[in-house]
Amino acid sequence: MDRQLLSKILAQMKKHLKEGNEIGDLKSGALFALGQQLDAIFYYLGHELGTIIKVKEIEDLTKIPKTLKKIISEYNIGKVEITSSTEEIVQLRLRNHSSIKDLINKGIKTNGSFCSFEAGLLAGVVENMSDIHCFAQEVNCCLQSGDDFCEFMIVFQKD
Repeated sequence: MDRQLLSKILAQMKKHLKEGNEIGDLKSGALFALGQQLDAIFYYLGHELGTIIKVKEIEDLTKIPKTLKKIISEYNIGKVEITSSTEEIVQLRLRNHSSIKDLINKGIKTNGSFCSFEAGLLAGVVENMSDIHCFAQEVNCCLQSGDDFCEFMIVFQKD
């Protein structure tokens, strides 16, 4: 992997998100540059981007949902609704995010999750703010369900 190229792509993605611009072309370019394992690559790119977004470290895990909502809004990631939050897991619905907003309502369906970039991004941001390793997964994709949102689960790794 070309780490310099990846750093440039991530810097461009961060800039575009902050300015409210599209990042779809950058995601596609990164895929072609990095290889075939789409879900893993998208998750990795999202996670790496999440770790370079500046957030204040939070010791009180109950404040993560409020801070996460702020970051999602500030970087134009989508419209978020936190549906559940504990010290072990955060569940949320994300509407109008970059992976699906150009595909929704066009009759496009998938058989599985499609938004691994956003899952990785969420994990990276939450890890960055909590200093606790976590994993995020899309549990319901609107391109599969027909809903107007995708659902994600962020799980904190406990020792």
